[in-house]
Amino acid sequence: MADYDLIIIGGGPAGLTAGLYAARANMHTVLFEAKDVGGELLNTDLIEDWPGEESITGREIAEKMAAHAKKFGLEIKPYSPVKKIRSDGDWKVVVMDDGTVHRAYTVIVTVGGEPTKLEVPGETEFHGRGVSYCAVCDGAFFKGEDLAVIGGGDSAFQEGLFLTRFAKNLSLVHRRNEFRAQPILQDRLLGMKNVQAVTPATVKEIGGDSQVRWIDVDRDGAVERIPVGGVFVFVGFKPVGRHLFDEHIDHDENGYLLTDQYMRTNIPGVYACGDTRAQLAKQITTAVGDATTAVLHAERYIGELKHMRRSFPEVPSETLEREVERMKLRRYLAGQTIIRQGDRADSFFVLTQGAASVRRNGPDGEREISTLKAGDFFGEVGLLTGAPRSATVRATAPSEVLELDADGFRDLVESSQATKDRVRSSMTERLAKAGPKS
Repeated sequence: MADYDLIIIGGGPAGLTAGLYAARANMHTVLFEAKDVGGELLNTDLIEDWPGEESITGREIAEKMAAHAKKFGLEIKPYSPVKKIRSDGDWKVVVMDDGTVHRAYTVIVTVGGEPTKLEVPGETEFHGRGVSYCAVCDGAFFKGEDLAVIGGGDSAFQEGLFLTRFAKNLSLVHRRNEFRAQPILQDRLLGMKNVQAVTPATVKEIGGDSQVRWIDVDRDGAVERIPVGGVFVFVGFKPVGRHLFDEHIDHDENGYLLTDQYMRTNIPGVYACGDTRAQLAKQITTAVGDATTAVLHAERYIGELKHMRRSFPEVPSETLEREVERMKLRRYLAGQTIIRQGDRADSFFVLTQGAASVRRNGPDGEREISTLKAGDFFGEVGLLTGAPRSATVRATAPSEVLELDADGFRDLVESSQATKDRVRSSMTERLAKAGPKS
């Protein structure tokens, strides 16, 4: 078993970007990819909407991204499929297909999905014998053949453009009259002499002998047979990320994982990026943006989790993870006030970096009653007594503080008897040290 800060599952643009950022942050990270590194990029020919590159192949982008991440020390393991992910205490346990087990504080899922099937007679039988879901992979095998592309979105048109290099004639079959692809792609493909649109039409059957020879399509209630030597299907995409989890992970009706603006799923420490999560656009640019956000938040989450675990070793993992997710990180310069005597008590604090002085006003003016170092907590007195703040806490060095609201504090304290006893003991000690108010 190997332990990591972060495990990335999926080696497409989102996964490679996450790996780059994690490696640059010196996070102990590994990336597992079930196939070759690059994901769907390897199935994409020309890409013309990647900023800074007027035209580049998917494989070129994949190779550049992988080399960039490796330069900063990312460990990449291709042909390493993941079987399951489960939670175990503060850890996420990742079980590989070969039975190997790894642990990490956080997991970023970027596994994408798989093509949607037509579910018509002949599709399964002729898969690999004329039915394909990847033009870049298989197009060259059909040179001089009449081909059919099924679908009306960007993928169908991009793959169709690639297939025109090999096809004698190309039929573009779509169930609606209107296509969803970008206008520039429509203009390019439909403007070619050997391309014909077959709309509105649905495929009813794929047939042939030892390989595909024809498709039957339904057009306005009449079945029409179109002779073809190959059928390329691009009618949709099914995300597979949710199937990796033993526990429930929130997803929409189509199976896409649901996240917040930080790419967090409902499972603390688990993030989803790219095509596996619910979003407006499935683009390389959105995938890399997702990954950047996820890693930056994961880095912070890991640090806060470790700080809180040191401060509260008795708190159950489920509670600790939940409260870490709701905490806010505050930064203070030396001399700045964190809490002020007399203010309403509505938050609890853990000092993670720096130092602070606890001071109290009395008849003789303000005096220091104690000091705080990294790992100490404060603010419990007012929350437990219901009284205003009994002292002022001021940073004496540049400091970082985790702030937890009153509801989170109650959840934390009630999570174990040991935690409740320790926090109440701290309150009693501090009240005794502070002495009478007047």
